[in-house]
Amino acid sequence: MDSYDNPIKCIFICHFHHTAGPKILCQVPKDFISKDLFETVSVYIIPKGQLQRCIITITASDTKILGYPVQISDQKYLRNAYYFNLCFVCEYNSHTLHYEPIVKKLTAFLTNLEIEDNFLSKSDQSAETQEHLLCLLTKVMNDINMYKKCVLTARNTIVYLNVIEVSRNPPTPSDFDVPLLVSPINLLEDQWDLTTRQVAPFIDGVNHVCKIAKLAKLDIEMVTACIQNLVYCNAISLIDLFRYSNMYVCTTKISQLARTMSRYEEVVDAISRPNGPKATFKDIFNMFAAMRYGSRYIDICQRFNPVSLNIDERNLVLYGLANGYIRQVKKHPVVLKESDVEKT
Repeated sequence: MDSYDNPIKCIFICHFHHTAGPKILCQVPKDFISKDLFETVSVYIIPKGQLQRCIITITASDTKILGYPVQISDQKYLRNAYYFNLCFVCEYNSHTLHYEPIVKKLTAFLTNLEIEDNFLSKSDQSAETQEHLLCLLTKVMNDINMYKKCVLTARNTIVYLNVIEVSRNPPTPSDFDVPLLVSPINLLEDQWDLTTRQVAPFIDGVNHVCKIAKLAKLDIEMVTACIQNLVYCNAISLIDLFRYSNMYVCTTKISQLARTMSRYEEVVDAISRPNGPKATFKDIFNMFAAMRYGSRYIDICQRFNPVSLNIDERNLVLYGLANGYIRQVKKHPVVLKESDVEKT
């Protein structure tokens, strides 16, 4: 099941009562978080000062609790401060990253209401405020689960809550995966860290992860994490080592290339051998078109002799993979059971 299909199971607000200690102020649905469970996790949900205004995630039993604890300092409170936390509860194996902006924004909304009118701290004594809070949490949970968005109105303030989908983490690159640039990396931009600045110059579609680590004089673990982050940012893609024994096939995008004459010059410049005459687009396209099931790349090269056509056979593959005109066909061994062998 996709992580975004996992609904919010419960929303609750807890606070630190000046005499009773940590206490659930309101929750939807009622009694979803048991007293025993809350007592177990309360020290983490209402933590000490250094964890205030930080996203916290707690996995307990079969639930995952996401919160953003807040401390409001003011002499009007008996302890000169008011502590509360708005929490979303999901299944223990759910991804909750996409709910974090909503929790922070909703917490800021409640913080303003508390500062203006003691909205949370007085709800213990006010049945009307308790009912208002219950309706608010019910609307948030129902709307977010059903529509992935919610609009709240209170005290002449409108708050828009939207679930922002976050890309899944890409798989961890292996030592011999080859990173291939799909968009330029401008090292002058502040978004890139020191490791990326050291690694980027060696990403050329030829060097694999292990070799990049040696060239950059960095630990393989640091380079692997850096490459994984660049894949997440859609700056690079990962391909297998270039081998003449590899098998490639055309994709449906190859027909778009044939019809887009404005790209012909770019293709020729990218694939022609350096320091020599330019290859022709016709020869390049014919080599792409020859890539099909059952034909190894070495067979295609022997058939066309790309050197004589001024085609750089490695760049032909890299350009095709980077632009989606071709893809690699991989073979994996399959272990068959004896019963499967008998059927065949």
